[in-house]
Amino acid sequence: MPYEILVSDTKLVKPIKTRLEGQKCFVKPIYRDGDCRVIRTTIDDECDPLIADFCKRFYQGEVPDDTGIVGFTRRFLESEGYERIDTLLECLPRRYTIYSPLLLFNYSARRSFEHPVWKSFFNEAGETVKEKFFGQMLAQLFPPEISHVATNMPIVETDVMRRPFNIAPLYGTLLSPQAADTDRLRARPQPADFDSTLWCHVVQNGIHQLWAPMFTMFSRGNIKEKKRVLDEFREIEGNDVVDLYAGIGYFTLSYLKRGARRVFCFELNPWSVEALRRGLAANSFATDRCLIYNESNETCIQRLSGIHDLRVRHINLGLLPTSKPGWPLALAIISLQPRLPTVTLHIHENVHLNDIDNGSFVTNTLNHLDALNDSYNYTATHLEKIKTFAPDIWHICLDVDVI
Repeated sequence: MPYEILVSDTKLVKPIKTRLEGQKCFVKPIYRDGDCRVIRTTIDDECDPLIADFCKRFYQGEVPDDTGIVGFTRRFLESEGYERIDTLLECLPRRYTIYSPLLLFNYSARRSFEHPVWKSFFNEAGETVKEKFFGQMLAQLFPPEISHVATNMPIVETDVMRRPFNIAPLYGTLLSPQAADTDRLRARPQPADFDSTLWCHVVQNGIHQLWAPMFTMFSRGNIKEKKRVLDEFREIEGNDVVDLYAGIGYFTLSYLKRGARRVFCFELNPWSVEALRRGLAANSFATDRCLIYNESNETCIQRLSGIHDLRVRHINLGLLPTSKPGWPLALAIISLQPRLPTVTLHIHENVHLNDIDNGSFVTNTLNHLDALNDSYNYTATHLEKIKTFAPDIWHICLDVDVI
């Protein structure tokens, strides 16, 4: 049977379609399934370079009716003789993302497997029916490498490390029963602990990224900003970069692929540090090009002042909802190397649309930087709207050249 590709980034749909058409491998139509666009092909070899890097599954027959999840759920409930089907379908989540080997459903108060209607159904039907439901869903709708299901609950906004405390497993074991989810496990994991949980893998812009969803978050919406790092900043090559909030390497890995000589990474979460190490290995990046400090970025001056031939050209400030605590640190880093004429700050913030449109965010940011250190000249060169965070609130990146 031929394969169809599941694409979560809509910007990839057209280039994939064009390449498939060029090889006469494209099959109409492209349709939507959850958060994914599904592109059908005539290819039956999973190793074919046209589809090898994408999440894929076999297909046959017509496009699934009423979306794959809805159609499957209706048929399953009918086969189980359940009578209140429409009530469950009204609360059925439609949106999901595939992070191999995990199928991760979005959470909303109205549509979620955490909704009281669904929780009541699973409690009444029993664990056997629940296992059967998700097992058959994976077997019928998703590629064979997808083996686990969970609901992505909201991040706790007060957690500076942005950890997914509330991810809700639905099918498959996300954490070994022998490894109790304790404060010790989250804050001070031992090497053996890293193999006690599920690890996810995704390829974006040709870069492999890995993370443990029980302990670290992943934001697929950053893909556009990662691509901008790869495409627009030639001066990264041969110079150093400091990533003050490295996480699992969201931007670190892009800087390395763009040719950074060294990236100095600061990250509090030990699980994110392990994910970054695994990402370095998966991408075959030399470990001496990425110096990782599992500690507060407040130590950055102490750490970097001892580095020979420091040549920082870019500083990434990728913390939401605001990276302001890192701004004084970034300017202090610049002061360590007076010979380099320009350093670019990448300032990530959540900003109201009005403050973007009227220019007040840019003006206030430049004034704030000048108040911190007026010995430099600050020029805002670009503001990139990355993704919406809430109604009228945008995650943005402001590029500021410091001279």
